[in-house]
Amino acid sequence: MKKIYTIFKYIVLVLGILLSISILLGYTNLGNLSHKQNPADTFVTIENEKIRVSQKGSGKDILFIHGSPGLIEDWNDIADTLAKQYRVTSFDRPGHGFSSSKEYTYHIKDNALLVEQLISQLNLKNPLIVGHSYGGSTAAYMAAHSNTNNRHYIIIDSPLYTSRSRTIYKLISTPIIGKGIALLASYTIANNQIRDGLTTIFQNTPEEKVEQLIKERQRIWSQPKVIYTKSMESLHYQEDLNAISHKYKNINASITLITGKDSLKTLRKDCERFHIEVPNSELILLDKTGHYIQFDRSQDVIEIIRSKMELN
Repeated sequence: MKKIYTIFKYIVLVLGILLSISILLGYTNLGNLSHKQNPADTFVTIENEKIRVSQKGSGKDILFIHGSPGLIEDWNDIADTLAKQYRVTSFDRPGHGFSSSKEYTYHIKDNALLVEQLISQLNLKNPLIVGHSYGGSTAAYMAAHSNTNNRHYIIIDSPLYTSRSRTIYKLISTPIIGKGIALLASYTIANNQIRDGLTTIFQNTPEEKVEQLIKERQRIWSQPKVIYTKSMESLHYQEDLNAISHKYKNINASITLITGKDSLKTLRKDCERFHIEVPNSELILLDKTGHYIQFDRSQDVIEIIRSKMELN
């Protein structure tokens, strides 16, 4: 019995040492991709954060905001097509992709303020703002707080009233030790979790394309900073939605909501509720799609954007 206790004590000691090392390393850049690894990328500095930006084409402006987690490449398929007619801008939100998160506090408000500064810094002229998931929640915040009523927003399958945080995200967002846990997750469970999550989320995208998307996102989303950012945004999500949802009824801007007919695979219920509360909104329901509508129904999204740009 004494021998078993001694073994158990040493196991606990070793685990404690490993956790302590992970906590310390979690506050370094270990496991994170450097912007120097993509030297061709463009970065702008906003509020002491280096934000990766992509701009294609010329003409009227379209600005894309990705979800959580997400990256510029979430928009590539439709951005390349739209760039033949318009100037298309997309960016990695703080803590995602190759963007930094030095002073980011992981709230929707932070993202909305950053987007407004990005619009000003890049001199975007009355852009059509398109947001997916967390990006759509950010667009809704902007619409509820902006004095610019002549803007048009397209919100793609976004949480607008309710959000649930998984237990693992609550663990990773734990003060002091959270970044260390994110580092451990990056080197252990992250790739499998990303694959499991993405395999079922696409409904109308070819298998070979899904596999390509998974591999690309395993490389980017498995960074400790992205895992931590996703966890912190998830932790604050419901609180943030509660703070803004009562202001939706005051929105005067024109808003188009795109979601799927299948309420089990999409966020249709939140989009329908928003549509009822906001008189200037339009609701578009698409079939054969999951959460990533810009992939599953890319041509439909392109045509919807084009139709709104004609009015913009």
